[in-house]
Amino acid sequence: MAKLFIRNVFLLPLIVILSISFFIYKFHNNSALISQLVSKAVFHREFGEFPPLKKGNRWIVVTSVSQPTEDVKRLAAIEDWNLVVVADTKTPLDWKLENVHFLSVAYQKQLPFTLVSELPYKSYTRKNIGYLYAISKGAEWIYDTDDDNKPYGLGLKQFDYEDQVSGVRFLPQNASGISQRLFNPYRFYGMDGMWPRGFPLEHFEKHTNGNNSQVLCYKMKRAAVQQGLVHHDPDVDAIYRLLNADKNNGLNVEFNKFAPPITLSVGTYSPWNSQNTLFHKSAFHTMFLPTTVSFRTTDIWRSFISQKILHLSGLTVSFVSTNAVQFRNAHDYLKDFKNEKQVYEDSGKMIEFLHNWNCTRNNSTVLENCINQLLVDLAKEKLWGSEDARLMGMYLEDLKSMGFKFPKLVGNSTQDYSASRDETTRDVNCRRMHLEFDLLKPREDQSIRRAEQKLNYFGNIVDWCNETGYSDISINFPSPKQLAKQNNESYVFQKDLNSVLLAVNNYPWDYGMGLIQRLYQPYFATIIFCGSWYPENFQNLDKTTSIMHPINYIHMNPAEMSKGAFAYHCVTLVKELRLNNVQGYFLMSDDAVFNIWQRIDYARVHHIHGSNNLYNSWYNHTQYGAKAAKRVLEIVKTTNDTEIKTTWQKFDDGLRKYDYHNLTEGAEAQMLNHLGKSVSDFYYIPTSEIEYYANLMRIFYQANLFLEIAMNRFIRSVDHQISLQGACSYLWVEEDRQHWPDFYNQDLVALHPVKPSLFKTAGEDRKTYCATVIQTWADIVFGGSTNYTVKGDDVKEVYLPE
Repeated sequence: MAKLFIRNVFLLPLIVILSISFFIYKFHNNSALISQLVSKAVFHREFGEFPPLKKGNRWIVVTSVSQPTEDVKRLAAIEDWNLVVVADTKTPLDWKLENVHFLSVAYQKQLPFTLVSELPYKSYTRKNIGYLYAISKGAEWIYDTDDDNKPYGLGLKQFDYEDQVSGVRFLPQNASGISQRLFNPYRFYGMDGMWPRGFPLEHFEKHTNGNNSQVLCYKMKRAAVQQGLVHHDPDVDAIYRLLNADKNNGLNVEFNKFAPPITLSVGTYSPWNSQNTLFHKSAFHTMFLPTTVSFRTTDIWRSFISQKILHLSGLTVSFVSTNAVQFRNAHDYLKDFKNEKQVYEDSGKMIEFLHNWNCTRNNSTVLENCINQLLVDLAKEKLWGSEDARLMGMYLEDLKSMGFKFPKLVGNSTQDYSASRDETTRDVNCRRMHLEFDLLKPREDQSIRRAEQKLNYFGNIVDWCNETGYSDISINFPSPKQLAKQNNESYVFQKDLNSVLLAVNNYPWDYGMGLIQRLYQPYFATIIFCGSWYPENFQNLDKTTSIMHPINYIHMNPAEMSKGAFAYHCVTLVKELRLNNVQGYFLMSDDAVFNIWQRIDYARVHHIHGSNNLYNSWYNHTQYGAKAAKRVLEIVKTTNDTEIKTTWQKFDDGLRKYDYHNLTEGAEAQMLNHLGKSVSDFYYIPTSEIEYYANLMRIFYQANLFLEIAMNRFIRSVDHQISLQGACSYLWVEEDRQHWPDFYNQDLVALHPVKPSLFKTAGEDRKTYCATVIQTWADIVFGGSTNYTVKGDDVKEVYLPE
């Protein structure tokens, strides 16, 4: 027994040693497999599985310390957009949501980016990791937002994705100081006394965005960065919130819904944030969020530095109409105020420094070298810490490791988008213009505001009429509240309120704009004056009908207008503004009277008399007729432009489909037909047809086709409505024109012509105008003598087929 015990004592260690040796052998030979299994287990436990990439190379980046919010769930569900959520140490360990690339803290450490280990924790700037991750996955677009923002309206479709666009540019003329180079987007989009977080407060009090600071361009490069506006609780600083926010509900802001996108030209600046911002890949090198400034400062500093770097390459930033909404919880605004201290103190200094900063000669040929110099110089100016210069350098190195190519450094050789100064050319890309909407205070009742305008403006006209001795306009005017209620119940007025009125003059404007403003402006989304506009030549003959500023206009030089031969081009230009949420577009000549209470079919083109199949002397006897028609055909046959080809096919299809006057020939035959005349001093184009109209009319304009022919052919190709009294709306004979009051009545949609120049002095002509047109307005619009408010969509439209 003792021998057995001794033998086992010796055998047991031997067995243990052999077992350990065998395990080590097996482990050595299967270490790769075991490592994979362990890694996979850790990945599933801590990282989760990532969803397959969606098509389109479009990414959304947010950071979150909360469980998935409803807003994040909405972002994850957007078609063709990948969502990456960057975690921090406070983020719940069990965070999980389908269709999301969730970067846990543990997973971030596995990423190959040098920046990851250097970024601070418990910091919004860890969002930088999300940018790099999206770029590593092939991102071409990155939408930068937060977990409490929700898309609104068109959402991400509100942004521009085509390389070339038309639209408005902010381009101040002869800017002598930084204040003139600053752009306040909240003012442009209709809010009075409001500024975005980061706007230099020392420049705010007298800042207006300027009256000579906009151009309209037919073709321009799309902005590299696009900032969308946010409804309800937009991004403002703590000072504005302390003065204006409700302590329980915060702000309640709605920006003007019609205002178009606007691009800021090189050398102009505005703060923008990280809450509703789209970056194209050409701007990825500017996305770094600095770490040495406060949470309320980091994205503002990023915006200023980004703009300077983009300008070095001729790239720009734009603002787009509201496409997101945010409801913020009321919180400690004083804490925000302290967090924004550097924003208040240094925003102006930052912009001034960046605008005046130049790359040294040694670095002036390579953008990356210029950027690196700028990062160091910012630290020297104490606008950020030296640590951020180092970290952004690492961010750029990480970009380069993924194959990122920096844009070229262009210096001062940027593309010229300034307004054309050649008043003799018809080939204009960018032109003078101005667009500004009524400024509203938050929570201000717009319907009451408009009613007050209607009463005040019409009161000016009554005074103007009293100068002639006509004093019969003595109705009891309603109160603003009563008038607002009446107008809110009017189907016609509500439709007009979502429409644009375009007033056109065949000759340079010199009188009448103030009268048109007072009669029509409060009833429409906006009035835009089109024609040759030389403010120094305008006549303000009396106070009551003088121009009201701001005045919205698009300048067409005399060669472009050619005494009205190409007035139809005005609607094309207004379409190229890219206004939002517009029902349709009315064109009215300056010498037409528009009875705005008359209902039309807002879903179809409306023309006073339609496509008359009459002999047109302009066709055979001028350069704007048969010769121009042949040029149209030549343009179409020789073009490689797919948009022109598509438009022409739609034109041909429309002519055959509607076969007005039993004309079933296609586009070429009808262009060569000498019959067809449509006098067009008043018409309406619904938004559903505006794209087609603008594209077709661009072709006609390029070929010098006369107004009456161009409109005639367009009308033949679309479903349209004509006026019941269309035959009475145009005064063809000079004798009839002299007796226009005999033809005017409240049942007309419009009457043409009634020359405003007849009313410059307080004589019989003005008195007659007041006794007919103005008296009718008073009776119907303010006196309610005609019940035009009860019509609705269920009322059958009157339409006379041709």
